[in-house]
Amino acid sequence: MERKKRDLKSYYLMVLFFTAVAAIIYGVWFTGKAVDYPALIQQDFPGVTSIEKILGTQRAYKIDATGKQYYAVCDSAVGYQSRIEIMTILNDRGLVEKAIVTRQAETPVFFERLYSQKFFDQFNGLSLREPIYLGGAYGYSGFLDKRQTGNFVDRVTGSTVSSHAVAEAVNKGTLYIASQFFDKQWSNPYDVYQLNSKTLTMIVVFLIALAATFIKKISRLRIWWLLIIIGVMGFFVKEFVTANNLFSIVTLQIPRLTNLGWYVIMVGSLGFVVLFGKNIYCTWVCPFGAVQEFLNKAAGFKSLGISPQVTRILKLAAPTILWIAIMLGTWVGDYGTLDYQPFSAFFLFKAVWVMWLMLPIFIFISLFINRFYCQFFCPVGFILNLLNRWRNNGVRVWNQIWNRLWNGIWNQRWKTNKG
Repeated sequence: MERKKRDLKSYYLMVLFFTAVAAIIYGVWFTGKAVDYPALIQQDFPGVTSIEKILGTQRAYKIDATGKQYYAVCDSAVGYQSRIEIMTILNDRGLVEKAIVTRQAETPVFFERLYSQKFFDQFNGLSLREPIYLGGAYGYSGFLDKRQTGNFVDRVTGSTVSSHAVAEAVNKGTLYIASQFFDKQWSNPYDVYQLNSKTLTMIVVFLIALAATFIKKISRLRIWWLLIIIGVMGFFVKEFVTANNLFSIVTLQIPRLTNLGWYVIMVGSLGFVVLFGKNIYCTWVCPFGAVQEFLNKAAGFKSLGISPQVTRILKLAAPTILWIAIMLGTWVGDYGTLDYQPFSAFFLFKAVWVMWLMLPIFIFISLFINRFYCQFFCPVGFILNLLNRWRNNGVRVWNQIWNRLWNGIWNQRWKTNKG
């Protein structure tokens, strides 16, 4: 009977897995809507009399409108979970007239902030004769820092990654027009690596977490480590592994190497699974997991016992909710549905309304059941644990095959020598 239940669970998870993969393939590669760029130019730029496509690999146009000449150029950069494409329209004096979003699939609650705080209006009137820097984005390529220039835009707080991607895409476009039609060249600051204190902090955190996995004495300091993780990773670094991050890898929406922080946290979570067969991120680095565990230990309440039958059912919650989010994302054409985790609500104080309702429930139950959200609802924990299990099973099978081959070779040699 027990084996039959396990088989049913395996079949159920297989159905979820293969249908989710099929939905992602269909949603990402077969439902993309073509953009009619000339129509978009006419819609957002009245008075157009002619639009001429500029020959070359770059998507760019010459525009005649009300007796004046303009240029439109498209380029893109990877944001929080998707590639953001921007059409930048410039006048014949080399000044930006408009920055228009042509494609994006960012989390709506974050990307809408760029519109509500009029981020795109900041580009109007900026020059292509020098880079357009990004103010307030310490640690990101293109950061304004202490440069004495008025050619910059200020990032939107809480949507820095999307702000950075937009600014990078605009810079790529303006650099192309500057070099082709204004005989102006400059070094793109968005191509420069930025190794900052937050990235260095993440590297140190992952190295200590790796050491703690193998040095048992460090585990005695775990309660203090939880506090450090909450403060450092949650409120200082503010970087988390989310379902959106993992989805961006599946869809190949991977940022450039200039975004070192993204690579550190991805290598630290996925890379350690591959190299060491251990889910170090969830156990030692995740700040929301640390919050739950610390509160559980600090409260000291008697743990609520959950029967094995209920535990088995609850263990299906994470993959089922993740599957629903993927299906909804495919249906509506927006994978912002994957952003249902509580990290942004707890540490960034921004989230969809459903998460605000669920957050206090998860926190309260964690007082009685350690890491309640992590155990039963976290999509990241489910995925990392699944990959870890696949990795370890694969290594075990490989070792068995290798040992049989090796033993077979030596047995054959022994028999040959004996004969």
